[in-house]
Amino acid sequence: MKYLNQEIENELRNQGAELIRFVDISHLSETQNRQFPHAIVFALPLTAGYIKEVCDTPDYVQARIDDNYNFDDDEYSITENRTHKLADNMAAYIAEKGYNAFSQSDENLIAEGKFDAAHKESLLPNKTIALLAGLGWIGKNNLLITPEYGAAQCLGTILTDAPLEKVMCETLHPHCGKCTVCVNICERKVLKGKVWSTSVSRDEIVDVYGCSTCLKCLVHCLYTRRYCKQSTK
Repeated sequence: MKYLNQEIENELRNQGAELIRFVDISHLSETQNRQFPHAIVFALPLTAGYIKEVCDTPDYVQARIDDNYNFDDDEYSITENRTHKLADNMAAYIAEKGYNAFSQSDENLIAEGKFDAAHKESLLPNKTIALLAGLGWIGKNNLLITPEYGAAQCLGTILTDAPLEKVMCETLHPHCGKCTVCVNICERKVLKGKVWSTSVSRDEIVDVYGCSTCLKCLVHCLYTRRYCKQSTK
């Protein structure tokens, strides 16, 4: 098992993945875990340069929308697509070794009809697996916040029955404290300032239907800013 874990981790790291964890999801409902006992979660971090560009550019996302939805060279879009492709490739890699694996890429979830577009939610969000892995916590911006990158990462996950050594971690409580930077900077006021816990629903934290995905709550998060400062030292 150790060898397989290391082999998968090496493949992921060779393609730029960080924060790689092997997670026990056997305790989740069969609807959520699709009868897979294990999950692999990883992150592709955004660069400090990109964070600075979005911070320094008023209405960064809206400007690209106005320019005929020109996101071809947008790092966030590119990184999200890379994450999905890497998850697909790793699922195929595991399948070649004789095990079952399912990539939770957007394309797969949509093809399976497992993404509820009307309510903007999936059966097993990548954030949920990341929480089980102890990678971070849910911030007041409803994003996964990690000590290493703040909110500046895209997550990928693979579900599998491969015999992996896995972890089960304590869910991290939010470290946001009294900080309301993301709430204050949200122009549409969709963030409600609610502190996440296992008993708090997504809709108590954010109005996802009013969110414009402007990225401001991501790039201005104090943990994201700390990552940027550390990266430029």
